[in-house]
Amino acid sequence: MPMDNLLWTSAEAAHAFRVGVSSIKRWTDEGELEAVKTPGGHRRYTVPALYRFASLRNLSTDRLPPVDPVVLEEELPPPADLSLYDALAIGDIVAVRRLVTPNVTRLAQRAAFFDRVVGDALREIGYRWERGELGVDEEHRASHMIAEALDRLRPSHASLNRNGPLAVLACPPGEHHELPLHILRLIFEWSGWQTELHGAHLPWTSAIRAVERVCPAIFAFTSRTASFYEDTEFSDLLRHCEKRGTRVIVGGDWARGGSGGTRRYLRFRTVRGFEKWLRTQ
Repeated sequence: MPMDNLLWTSAEAAHAFRVGVSSIKRWTDEGELEAVKTPGGHRRYTVPALYRFASLRNLSTDRLPPVDPVVLEEELPPPADLSLYDALAIGDIVAVRRLVTPNVTRLAQRAAFFDRVVGDALREIGYRWERGELGVDEEHRASHMIAEALDRLRPSHASLNRNGPLAVLACPPGEHHELPLHILRLIFEWSGWQTELHGAHLPWTSAIRAVERVCPAIFAFTSRTASFYEDTEFSDLLRHCEKRGTRVIVGGDWARGGSGGTRRYLRFRTVRGFEKWLRTQ
């Protein structure tokens, strides 16, 4: 085994956790086990990363080198049985920040991580709120904690691509849940795009003014309601976007709605599907 200040190979990590190398590779691909890449493109693992993963999976660390307990306490993630929903329910913002951070570098992997981890938590919050198990205050607190944690992952101001194409993100009239837009903004900005976030409940007339003002390459909407494709004012927006060369995309339950208007805008049911399409633009 290597010393604690050196990088571990997949085989060494597998030996430490008493699993096969294929398990290490799968956990890495899924974003659970954080890896670094050597100049030659090989995966390597730091001891703190191995300890973090062992804590998440409740794995034995007896084959890992000892580390300073104070340092380890700062490095370790929330307890293995603490889900993102649990962290939101108890208001643990530190745990929320760690649990929404994908430990992968490829955008496709990050998008899949958001679909699985953040998506599951959002659905659980929505279900419990609808059943009366969560108050409005708790639902709002959870939404704001996730938004704050996601926004911390945005590229720094200096690293944003000021010459990239522009995407405007908003919710249609009557939709107050803007959290999915924060995930889309991350995917856009990680892909080299500029963004304007217009947030919840944007009137169609305001959306039209935004198109005329900045002429974005993409106007992205998300909503839990699936009936907007029948809205006359939405059709007006589509005509304005067509004249300006702006693509309109929709997500959320709206993307699972009826078939009307599908040739005039694109629908995406998952963040992963959207990221895959965006790479071709």
